[in-house]
Amino acid sequence: MRIYLNNILLLFVRIFSILILYQICRLFYFLYNLNYFNAVDSQSYLTILLGSFKFDISSILYINSLLIVLTLIPSALIVKIWYKKTLNLLFIIFNSLGILLNIIDTFYYPFAKNRFTISFIKEVNASLNDNEILSFFSFLKRFTIDYWFVIPISILVIYVLGAIGKNTKLQFNKICFNWKSAIGSTLLMLFLFTLTVYGFRGSFIHKNRPITISNAGKYTNNPNEISLVINTPFSLIRTATIKDLDRKSFFNDKELENIYPVIKEFPEAVMNNKNIVIIILESMSTEYYGFYNKDKKGYLGYTPFLDSLLDYSFSSVNSFSNGTKSIDALPSILASIPSTKFHFSLSKYCTNDIMGIGDILSREGYHTSFFHGAPNGSMGFESMTALCGLDNYFGMDDYGNNDNFDGLWAIWDHHFLDFYANKLSEIREPFLSSIFTASSHHPYKIPEKFNNKFKKGSHPMHECVQYTDFALKCFFNKIKKEDWYMNTLFVITADHTNVSQFSEYTNSLGIYRVPIIFYDPSNPKLTGLTEKIFQHIDILPSVLNYIGYDKPFISLGSNIFDKNAGGFSINFNNDFQLTTNNKFYTYNEILDSITAVYNIKTDKLMHHNIINEVGNLDLILNQERLKGFIQNYNNRMIDNNFNVE
Repeated sequence: MRIYLNNILLLFVRIFSILILYQICRLFYFLYNLNYFNAVDSQSYLTILLGSFKFDISSILYINSLLIVLTLIPSALIVKIWYKKTLNLLFIIFNSLGILLNIIDTFYYPFAKNRFTISFIKEVNASLNDNEILSFFSFLKRFTIDYWFVIPISILVIYVLGAIGKNTKLQFNKICFNWKSAIGSTLLMLFLFTLTVYGFRGSFIHKNRPITISNAGKYTNNPNEISLVINTPFSLIRTATIKDLDRKSFFNDKELENIYPVIKEFPEAVMNNKNIVIIILESMSTEYYGFYNKDKKGYLGYTPFLDSLLDYSFSSVNSFSNGTKSIDALPSILASIPSTKFHFSLSKYCTNDIMGIGDILSREGYHTSFFHGAPNGSMGFESMTALCGLDNYFGMDDYGNNDNFDGLWAIWDHHFLDFYANKLSEIREPFLSSIFTASSHHPYKIPEKFNNKFKKGSHPMHECVQYTDFALKCFFNKIKKEDWYMNTLFVITADHTNVSQFSEYTNSLGIYRVPIIFYDPSNPKLTGLTEKIFQHIDILPSVLNYIGYDKPFISLGSNIFDKNAGGFSINFNNDFQLTTNNKFYTYNEILDSITAVYNIKTDKLMHHNIINEVGNLDLILNQERLKGFIQNYNNRMIDNNFNVE
């Protein structure tokens, strides 16, 4: 057992040595490209350095996974000379590759403004497949001439790794396992394998998603600094399964601007410095509201408070999310960037310089913040809100009382909304603040003291909905006494839908039906229920128009207050979907055509494809609108062009 423990210790020394080498590579990366990181001072670099460890650990463990397995298996082989040589060779080969990728990438950054991604490898493969081998080797030759010092650096790296391997080689030549030591070693191996898996994921919290490139935004002030936080092997690993976008050229620039304009401006507007509170309700789909379902006889819904608030609000019976997961909601709502073939926050494009509502309003003197009652970092929200320009994040760690934790996800909604109300009253005006609730979610539990307070529905989710609705009632009752309340625009929506009892909420359109509510207690004219289509990506331009923002910005959505704009929603559900007031269209990119059309007025369950009954002009206009969206989205993502600056 002592020899086995010594073997594990030597493995830890090897991993720690690679961590140090990665930090040296990071410093080299920073200094060589210093002019691209001129906003990074000593304090922010320290933050970057501390944040980088989880990304380095993740990639190093991936790279050394075979070495780790072969080292940790309790076997007499670990003292065999040939086995130790094999482990040493694996250590040198795999880590040489990882370190050299970091070094070579240092020189690539001025061209790509990003770390290597899997698309770079695909581009190389494409060139080889296209019989451009000579061109590829010409590139290598040019690179070698321009960066000749990579060769001696490579030799030095291999030498250093060889020295580390030699000095961390197990010195024993004999080992014997009895039944006690065999059991103990096996249990220790399983424990270390578990730690390794957590290291892959970058978190010990089981409900957190494995860290991605976007998580690095938590440690940066600007999107380009994400390249300093992550490392090249991590970038390649995390983008390996992400399909790259294809550049589109359906229309020329002038045609595209007419078909799908994305640069928005309200030059006649005058800033009124309204506060903005955006409330994102977990899973609270339109189906749960009696207000939106008056056509269902005897159905009162499960949101009595929100229904009462809707009498004094502006909303639509046709409002939609732009994704089906919580991670899709933040970029859609806060930056007008919808989910398409991939989740933006998990894609390689999440490092793009996007123009979020926080970025825009911070420059206008707004205090910006985001609240989520889960452990800080959960769902990657802290990172994504930072990328959207919201400067202050408050989570469960800031709440400071774990007694109000629901035991699985977050602080109970009524407690955290009360905390939110107190914080809002401390923030200076004008402010932009958003909160994401958590309790209306599986496993569909509410605090014990509220048991039997709410009516039972056909699903346990309905009781959770009523609880969150009640928590909102308490929140509004508290804040309406504050001076800032009458100077605030409230936007209330849901991240996505949840369980359904009505058929029209289960089809390709219904799974996106969420409320989008605009409420301003000082404006009695901002009321009414419309049939005009609202979507999440419309929230940003609509809010900016409402508060009188007069500078240009980029948005894939539309201003809902403009009678001549918008009136449609776009989703991706295997195929692209376009919804207008009357019809629902599906567009297949491979076939480059609309494949189905449904009349959602007369056919709510979408049983009858009426494409053969629709005129060619209708199909052409809506196909052009979809292709205009796709061209704008793809090309701007590829070119990192979502910021007018």
